[in-house]
Amino acid sequence: MRTTRWRWPRHAALTSAITLACGTVMSAGTAQAASGPFTIRAGALDIVLNSTGTVTGLIDTANHHDYASPANHGPLIQLMVDGAKQAPTRLTFDPATATYTFAFGGEGVAVKVQERSKSGYATLDVTGVSAPSGVDVQTLLWGPIATSITQSVGETVGVVHDDTFAIGIHELNDKTVGGWPDEFDSQTFTDVSPEISNWPFGWFAAHQTPWGSFLQAYTYDYSKTRNRYVGWSDMNESNVPVPPLAGPDGQITGSEVALFGTTPGNVLPTLSGIETGENLPHPMIDGQWGKVSQGASQSWLVLSDLNTGNVAQASEYAREAGMKYVYSLPGVDGPWQSAGHYQFNDSFGGSDTGAASLAATAAGYGIGVGVHTLSNLVDTNDSYVTPNADPGLAAVGSAALTRPAAAGDSTVYVSGNAMFNGGQGSILRIGNELLTYSSVSQVSPTEWQVTVKRGAYGTTPAAYATGATTSRIQQYAYGMLTGGISEIPQIATRLSQVLDIPNMKALSFDGLEDGSLAGYGVMGTAKLVNGVYRGEGSVPDTVTEASNLLPNTWDAQGRVSWGEHSLNTDPDNLPISLQPYYQRNYMPAMMGWLGFGAGDALQSQEWQLSKMAAYNAGAGLETSVSTLNSAGDTNQIMDTWNQWESARNAGAFTTAQQNEMKDLNSYWHLVNTTPGKSWQLYNVQYPSALAASGNGAANTWSYTNTHAAQPLQFQLQASGGAVSKMAVTLNSSTVTYTANVPSGGYLVADGTGAATVYDSTWHNLGAASVTGSASYVAGSQSITATATGAAGSTANIRFMTVGSPETVTAPATITAPTAISPGAPVTITTTYTNTTNTAQKNVSTVIDAPTGWTAHAATPATHGSVAAGKSVSTTWTLTPPKNEASASFTVTAQTTYNGAAREDRVLTGFTVGSGSRASTPATP
Repeated sequence: MRTTRWRWPRHAALTSAITLACGTVMSAGTAQAASGPFTIRAGALDIVLNSTGTVTGLIDTANHHDYASPANHGPLIQLMVDGAKQAPTRLTFDPATATYTFAFGGEGVAVKVQERSKSGYATLDVTGVSAPSGVDVQTLLWGPIATSITQSVGETVGVVHDDTFAIGIHELNDKTVGGWPDEFDSQTFTDVSPEISNWPFGWFAAHQTPWGSFLQAYTYDYSKTRNRYVGWSDMNESNVPVPPLAGPDGQITGSEVALFGTTPGNVLPTLSGIETGENLPHPMIDGQWGKVSQGASQSWLVLSDLNTGNVAQASEYAREAGMKYVYSLPGVDGPWQSAGHYQFNDSFGGSDTGAASLAATAAGYGIGVGVHTLSNLVDTNDSYVTPNADPGLAAVGSAALTRPAAAGDSTVYVSGNAMFNGGQGSILRIGNELLTYSSVSQVSPTEWQVTVKRGAYGTTPAAYATGATTSRIQQYAYGMLTGGISEIPQIATRLSQVLDIPNMKALSFDGLEDGSLAGYGVMGTAKLVNGVYRGEGSVPDTVTEASNLLPNTWDAQGRVSWGEHSLNTDPDNLPISLQPYYQRNYMPAMMGWLGFGAGDALQSQEWQLSKMAAYNAGAGLETSVSTLNSAGDTNQIMDTWNQWESARNAGAFTTAQQNEMKDLNSYWHLVNTTPGKSWQLYNVQYPSALAASGNGAANTWSYTNTHAAQPLQFQLQASGGAVSKMAVTLNSSTVTYTANVPSGGYLVADGTGAATVYDSTWHNLGAASVTGSASYVAGSQSITATATGAAGSTANIRFMTVGSPETVTAPATITAPTAISPGAPVTITTTYTNTTNTAQKNVSTVIDAPTGWTAHAATPATHGSVAAGKSVSTTWTLTPPKNEASASFTVTAQTTYNGAAREDRVLTGFTVGSGSRASTPATP
C-alpha cells in the first residue's frame, strides 16, 4: 500500500500564540489592512465581502453578472458559540499572509482564515480560532452562501448552475463536512426543497429554495464531549453524547473548503483540478478520471454463490455478457467470516492467499472480482464483539452502576435512563462483557433497575463495582453492531488491503449510513470511504459502489447504485426517479441491481437493458452460477446483455433513440450486425398477457397493431396444468398449434410459421405441430383464441408485433489483429465518428491496456474539433510483455469530448488471447 496522500491542513506560523478553550492555537496576527470591501478570486468567480464578513456579491468575472441572492446576503462563516449562532461583526485582512480575521461580537471570539488562490478555484483554510476562557466555540459554519441560481442544484456535489455559470463549494478534508449540523436545522434557511426523501437535511452541501439556492459546510469542535443528533431520522437519536477526539480531528482549526466559479461545461475539469491539486481521492478507470470514464458505469455480474470452485465458470459467463466484473454477494455479509475484521471465508479460500488465487483465476478470463461489504457494521460473531467486547464499539450513551453487580446477577442498577431513549437494539456493555436487557424501570429519582441477560454473544460475565461505566451499544441493520470512530480506520485499512490483492477490482459499501452512527456525523463515513482510498492507493480500474453518497465521499466513490430489483413500469420507481439526481451531481448513471431467474423471459431482460441504455446506466445483474447453469436460455441472455452493453458503452444510441426507450411501457429488441460496431434496434409491441381457459371455450379480444402488417407471433405460458392445443384466428385465418406445453412452460410462435415448446426454465422441448398461417394487419383487428388442456389449465398469451429496424452505430471503434504474441508489437487503430448533428470539441482518445502492456500513439490522439458526420482515427502500437502468459486480456479505448454540462464519453474494446490463442471480438 502507498503512503497516504491525504494532507492535514496547513497552519500559519505562530507569533505571540495563545492556547484556546477549544484546544486550538492561532496567530496573534500582524498589521491589518483597512476594513473591506474584500474580493476573493475563485476561478471565474469574485466573492465580495463587506467589512463585517457578509457575502455581498458573487460576480461572474466574464460578464459581471452578480449571482448573490440580494435579499439573502449572509456571512461567509458563522459560529455556534455557547449554543447560539453568531455572525461576525468585523472583518480585516492581512495581505502579508493572505489571512482574513473574522471578529465575533462582544465575547472576544475571532477566527483566522487563510486564502490561497489556485488555478480555477480558491481554498479557504481556518488557521486559528481564539476565544476567552469559558466560551465554548462549538461549530464553524461555512455560509450558507445564498445564490440566485435555481436551474440545477447538485445537493451532494455542492454545485449550482444555470445555462452560463456555475458556483461550487468542495470540502478538502474529512472533518469539513458538506452540509449543516442536524442539531441546527433551524439556524439556516428553512424554505428548502430536498429531492431525496428521508435523507437528513444536513447531509446536503447545496439546497434549492423558491428564491435560488445556497451552499454550506461545517466543522464541529470535538475537543470536549458533545451531544449530537446521530444517524437517520428513523433512529430517533437526537441527543447522543460523543466523547472528545484528540488531535486535529477534534479541532475547528484546519477546516478547509474550496470555492469556485466556472462555466457549466467546465465543472468537472474544475473538480478534477481540485482533487489533484489538493491531494484528494482521484480514482482512475480505463485510463480516465472515474467521473468522466464510461467504465465507471460498467455492469457487474452479482453472484450469490461465487467461490473457488466455480469462479472460472462465473468469469466465462461475465465475459459472455460483456461484463468486466464478477461480484460476490452470498447472503447479507459478503464472502467474509464476519463483517468488521473482514477475513475471507472458505468460499474465497479462507485467507487473502486463497482470495488472491480466486482473483487470479478470474484474471485469466479478463474479469475482475468484486466483494460486498457492510461498511462499519459489525457482526456479533466478529472479534470486535466476542469473546471480549471492543471498547471502541459505538454507544448511544452511558450511565454508572449505582450498586455492585456480581457475575451471576440478572439485574443491574444504573444512574440514568437517557441512553435507553430512541435508537435500536437492547445491548449493554460493561467492561469486556455484553449484556442484553429486557426492561428498564425507575426505582428512585436517581436510580434505574435494568433486567439483563449476561454474557451475550460469547462474552464472559464478570463482577463490577459501583461506578462502573455501563454503555448502551449502537445497533443498526441486520441486528448488527456499529463500529465506532476508533474502529473505522482499522476497518478502512483492512478493506484497502483487500483491494490491494491483485485483480480485486470492485467493492461495495452497503449500509454506509452506519458511519454516522459512530456519533460524529458523516465525518465517520468520510473516514471509512476516504480511508479505503488512502490505503489502497487508487489502484487503477477499481470501482467502488455505495448505497448512498455524501459530499465528503463524492471524490472517492466511483458510483452510487440504489434499488434492488425495483426497476418497473411505475414512473416513480427508485432507479428511474434517481436519474436526475445522478446527473445534477455529476455521478455515473446506475439502475441498481436487477435480477435474473431461471424462468425469466428474454423480453423482460431486454426491457431492463433498454431502460439502462436510455439513461446510459449500468447495473448489477443479480443471480447465481447455479441459476445460470440451470436456465435453458442462459447463453442467449448473456449474449443479449453483451450486445446491449456493447452498444451502450460505445455511445451508439442516438439521443432520439434514448428518449424513445425512456417510455417505461415500451419494449425493444437489439440485433448485432457487425460485432462491436453496429446493431439494429426494433420496437416490440408486447402487451400484457390475455388469458384463455383450457376448457376449449373461444376467447375474442380486440388488438391494435401499431406496426406494419406481419406474420402472427406470440408467447404463451401454461398455468394450472398442461395445454395441449392452441388455435388462433386472426383476420379470417386460423392457425392450430398442437404440442404438450407443461404447466409453467411456454409455446413461442416466432413469426416464421414455426413454434417451439419450452419448459418453465426455457429448455427447448421440441417443435410444435403447426397447421395454417395468419398475419396481423396494421391497425385494429380482432383475435380469437381457443385453448385445450388439462382441467383447470389456462393459456396466458402475449401477442407481439415488431417495428422496422433502426440503425445503431458505435461512434468509437477499434480495429485490431486477430492474434497477439508475447513481446511482439502490433498496430491497432481507434476511430471516432461524430454521429451527432453538431461539431464536437476537444476529442481525445486514450488506451487502457493490462498492467505491463504499453500503448503508444503513432498519430495524434487529440483533435480540437470533429465536424458532424466526420471521423478521426489514431494509430497505436500495442505491445504485451515478453513473459505474458496465454490468457484473455481486455484492451479498452475511451474517447471523450466536451458536452453541455457534463463530459460525454464512449467506450469500446476487444479481448485478446496472447501467445498462440486467437482473439475473439468482445467488449469490456
